[in-house]
Formats: sequence, structure tokens, C-alpha cells
Amino acid sequence: MTRRRALVTGGAGFLGSHLVDRLVADGWRVQVVDDLSTGRADRLPRDVRLDLADIATDDIIGVFQAGRPDVVFHLAAQASVPRSVADPARDRAVNAGGSARVLAAARGAGAGRFVFVSSGGAIYGETRRAATERAKVEPISPYGRHKLEAERLVAGAGLPFAIARPSNIYGARQSVALEGAVVAAFVAQALARAPLTIDGDGAQTRDFIHAADVVDALVRLAGPSVPDGTWNVSAGQRTSVSELASLVERETGAKLGRSHRPARAGDVHDSAISSTKLRQLGWQPGVALRVGIRELLRDGLGEAH
Repeated sequence: MTRRRALVTGGAGFLGSHLVDRLVADGWRVQVVDDLSTGRADRLPRDVRLDLADIATDDIIGVFQAGRPDVVFHLAAQASVPRSVADPARDRAVNAGGSARVLAAARGAGAGRFVFVSSGGAIYGETRRAATERAKVEPISPYGRHKLEAERLVAGAGLPFAIARPSNIYGARQSVALEGAVVAAFVAQALARAPLTIDGDGAQTRDFIHAADVVDALVRLAGPSVPDGTWNVSAGQRTSVSELASLVERETGAKLGRSHRPARAGDVHDSAISSTKLRQLGWQPGVALRVGIRELLRDGLGEAH
């Protein structure tokens, strides 16, 4: 049988590299497009083709045509909310303009399906009740607004598509500098036996989802029988940042203490997302938060495949 071909933008990044590993393990032929601004080439298996390109500025049409992907997974993004507030023009150039360029290249290369990774927390805004895909979208940051703009481009591009809106993703290979990486930050501080640093009062709530569960959802959404649409990807469990700190402390087995900084610009206070629609496809999260944290504390935030 002919191996299915996948092109992953941002495939050398945190989530992208986990997706690439899964696709290779499942027998796909994989091509990665990444500018390595946050990604690392050494995360990729040796038989994966890496094309260095900035989706906001570089000519990517020929890159896509060379790979002739069956499915394009679009993960490349400017993913920092504070950075989007500081430089909204660059954020739009990558997250909206870059997505338009990726869509055009995917169409030109004859891709059969387009899977776009958007954002749950940034798209919905404040959500004291778990937001479904039908909930009103109220992004409060340039990052959220530009991700929403990209979603509309995807839906109108004329390609079979799936839009994934994940909640706060965590797992190995996540940099503490990445957007929403409070789990990685707490784990790094715990491993150093340092106080856990909380932005804001700690009462803000998030839904933490393991990278492996998000990857499983993306692979499922790439299936040709899945209808076009938008899909929340979440664990369905609301956890405050203070509760997360206590959980990390319990799993560490040491009293670490706390330090507080001002809340970050553009952050929502409460983010809760329902994944009921995705679960109807047979998907369900498999990694409980305490188990994921325990594994990170045991294995570290390293790069090992």
C-alpha cells in the first residue's frame, strides 16, 4: 500500500514534534515546515524531511508541491498572548496571513484534508461555564482574534477541514517560555526545589490536556470520514493554578512555597471547554493530570523520543 503523506507546519515544535512521532509510528511519510524560531531540528526522526521556512514571508508553494501531502496539519503559529499584545502586527502576519499562505499552498499541492490547530482558551475568552463549539466566541487578545480570523479562512478555503480548539496543552519538550506553559514552569521549578511562581492570584482556572491526547485527537480528525467542522479538545476538568501548584507539590513530596507576579497581559481568568462533540467520534483523554505531572517530575522536560 502507498504510505499516506502528511505535511506538518510547526512540526519541530513542542506539540508538532509529538504529532510527527505519532504519524511516523503509524506509517505516514512526513514532511515538516518550520522556521525553528521555537522548534528544534533534533526533535525530528531522521527520515522526516525538514524544510526551513517562515510561513509569514517565505515562498512555501514549491515546498508543498514537492511533498504533495494528502493531509496538511497546520500548527505553525506565534503562540504567545503577551507577545501578541506587544506586537499585534507580527502576530497577525503569522497567525492570519501565514495561515492564508499555508492554505493557498495546500490547495496548490492538491491536499485532500486540512487540520488546523487553533486555540480554545483564547478563542472563547472568559468561560465560567464549559464552552461548546456553539458558544459565542469573544477573544480578548490579538492572538485570539487572529486565530479566529485564521479559522474563518480555513472554513472558507474550499478544502475538507477540521479545526481543533485545544485547551491548555502540557507534556514533555514544552518550554517554560511557551504560551500557557504553567505546568512546565512548575515542573522545572519543582525539580530545582524552587518556589512555584504564580502569575496573578492563582484563582484563575484552566483545563489541562496532555500532548499525547491532543495528538490522538488530531490524527482522528485527519480521517477522511470525519465531517468538516470545529472540535474542542479538552480533558473536561477545571483546575485552578493554585490547585495545580498544590498537586505539583504533592507529587514532588516537598514543601516548595509560592511567589506571585502580576497577571499577564491578555490572559483570560477562567477557561473551561467541553469536548463532548469530539468524544462522539470515539476520542477520550487518556492521561490524568496527576499522572502526567508525575511522569514529568520523573522523566523531566527532556527531548528524548
